Amino acid sequence: MANTKSGSKISKKAAIDTAPGAGGYFTDELKPKHGRLTMFITGTWGGTVTLQFKTSGETVWTDYDTTYSANTRQIIEDDTDCAWRIGVASGGYTSGIISVGIETAQY
Repeated sequence: MANTKSGSKISKKAAIDTAPGAGGYFTDELKPKHGRLTMFITGTWGGTVTLQFKTSGETVWTDYDTTYSANTRQIIEDDTDCAWRIGVASGGYTSGIISVGIETAQY
């Protein structure tokens, strides 16, 4: 199998089952509506998942405060004009299938 992405206006997902290349493998970006973003990580896997953001006008992604090595679901409150993505950076994949996603409220 190969790494895959899917999504809509309110949800972006990725499944990582092979080591990503130099740029890592992340969901497409998502801008939260109403100041709230939900991120989730599921699967049976080993590695490190990174949540990243960039502000309007920026071209470089910044790692959020925490990296993740276990399944989780978390709500991020965000009142800024940031875009978000979640995935695995280069060197962060060890084994299994890592399913990640970010969601926001309806438009």
